[in-house]
Amino acid sequence: MNEVGPGAGARARTGIGSGQGETVMKSRRVWGAIIAVAVAASISTVNLRAQNATLAQVTLQGDAAKRAMTRTQINMATARAIVDACLEFARQSNGSYAIYVLAPNGDVLQAAVMDGQLPIGIETAQLKAKTALYARGSSSSVAQRFNTVDGRLIRLDLGKESGLAYYFVGGGLPIVVEDQIIGAIGVGGGNQDEQCAHAALTKVLGPQPPLTPPPAPGGGAPAGGRGGAGGRQGGAPGGGAPGGGAPGGGAPGGAAK
Repeated sequence: MNEVGPGAGARARTGIGSGQGETVMKSRRVWGAIIAVAVAASISTVNLRAQNATLAQVTLQGDAAKRAMTRTQINMATARAIVDACLEFARQSNGSYAIYVLAPNGDVLQAAVMDGQLPIGIETAQLKAKTALYARGSSSSVAQRFNTVDGRLIRLDLGKESGLAYYFVGGGLPIVVEDQIIGAIGVGGGNQDEQCAHAALTKVLGPQPPLTPPPAPGGGAPAGGRGGAGGRQGGAPGGGAPGGGAPGGGAPGGAAK
């Protein structure tokens, strides 16, 4: 049947019939859907990468940095988020912890002490964080590095003059962003102290270096990992030195955590 009217003339000039027009429209819709999926995937990738915190996001900025005369200190919001993430870990694992986040000079920025904590758990949480600041590595890596009584005795007073510490039990981790130490977290009084700290840093700041595996029986500190002198993270889960101790890494003979 012959078509009449303006539409027939337009289709005649373009050479596109009604069937061909529908095909073109379907093709455009398909390509539009493909482009939309590609854009969404691109946005998802950007958001995933954005999970790695930057110094500008988590440290003092603006007037606060001018007043404190430093930009390499974790800000209050980030410190609080880390404590809250550790509390969430505790609730999910049915645990109880004392948690401290310290500034690079050892000042307490944020803390939480869960119900049932003993005074020793509270004090050792702070000591672990101070050890991480002083050693620039995890407190468990310090315990593994100096795993003899003599090696520890000669280092007991290290850091005290500057308000820091050398404490040989796992649960303290430095807070490092863009290769700058901006604080430390110390967790004590529980049975997964170091895991709690590591999980909290991962949730708030993004992927963290893995915790160092425990030393082989009869051996010293492991060759790998990123703890100890110049290291970042490290230590066995719980960070205990050889010789027993309570869960969470006691010193030889079952010293408190």
